[in-house]
Amino acid sequence: MATKLVEGGWPEGTIVRPTLPGKDYYDVQNYQRELEKIWFRTWLCIGRVEEWKNAGDFITTQVAHENVMSVLTSDGQIKSYYNVCRHKGSRLCEGSSGHFHQGRIFCPYHSWGYNADSGALIRTPNLPDDLEGFCRDDFSLFQVRTETAHGFVFINFDKDTESLEQALGLPESFDIYERYHFQRLRLGHKKSYVVEANWKLIMENALECYHCSTIHPELSRCTPPTIARHWVHDEVPGTKILMHAGAMQLAPGFERMTMDGVGRRPFFPDITEQDRKGIYYFFIFPHLFFAVASDYVFYFSAWPMAGDKTLVVGHWLFEPEVLENPEYDISDAVDFWDITSVEDWKASELVQQGNQSKAYEHGGVLIPNDWRVGKFSDYVRNELAD
Repeated sequence: MATKLVEGGWPEGTIVRPTLPGKDYYDVQNYQRELEKIWFRTWLCIGRVEEWKNAGDFITTQVAHENVMSVLTSDGQIKSYYNVCRHKGSRLCEGSSGHFHQGRIFCPYHSWGYNADSGALIRTPNLPDDLEGFCRDDFSLFQVRTETAHGFVFINFDKDTESLEQALGLPESFDIYERYHFQRLRLGHKKSYVVEANWKLIMENALECYHCSTIHPELSRCTPPTIARHWVHDEVPGTKILMHAGAMQLAPGFERMTMDGVGRRPFFPDITEQDRKGIYYFFIFPHLFFAVASDYVFYFSAWPMAGDKTLVVGHWLFEPEVLENPEYDISDAVDFWDITSVEDWKASELVQQGNQSKAYEHGGVLIPNDWRVGKFSDYVRNELAD
């Protein structure tokens, strides 16, 4: 009897190939190279625009050893600064979020003060204005590039890199998702997970469904991995950092991407009949995974904490009307991806443990089912070689 292929198979020309070597998932020197050549040189999504509600609101983001504070300015922009005082280098904000009263940022160590709108140094206690050899204008906070797209907020540590729009290749490579109107959606739920695994393993796990029938009984019941995917690569080619994974089809009898498949919210208003019968997946390298269902969007961002530890933040997006109406329940969507994610994190931690073995020193093998993992490995190799 012929084997029923996962996702309908793989692209023509896909070959068996080696994985990255085991040490690439824990070696300290390799981890540092990845930070410098990937994480500190590309666009990283730090959240949704609606998370900043009032002028002066800030959110901090930890990227390995760096910490960034992003603030909503009085003119409605989101600006980001290194969370470091220019005097002695103290961390300015300790919390993950908060509010700068009257648009002022004060250092908890020596009370130097900065303008949240511009980062300018405006207060230095016990220093005369005419102190020789010292000018406040020379000690503004260091800014981090910040741009928005489709309601998402991105930062980039590299001040000389290309724009976010150029990097994503929008709008040509993103057309298929325009009818979901991401900019209109609102954050309904957010949850963080600390995973004892390298950030690449988190992404690799999301990039393939070879494991779905093994560890995801709920997901496999809703979207059986043996049903061929609807591939979209010819319609919307990917870019260096944007990778499409097509649409998985709902099982017969399922109306929604939930545990029981029951529809509890309206469909997104502008999607097609085909869209209603499946869920689209796509990735933005190095750290974003998107699951675009017919009535909600789930996405996660993965953040390296160490070579063998990653913070993953899950976000659930819905139509504003759904969140404003108490008759609509979002817990089915939240529970579905919370359960699925925890299953993924457990699998990733097991792989992390095995990758640190001498038996895996030279890595393993990528079979044709892992073809998207191979493309991600190529991305990592190319960035490190650049």
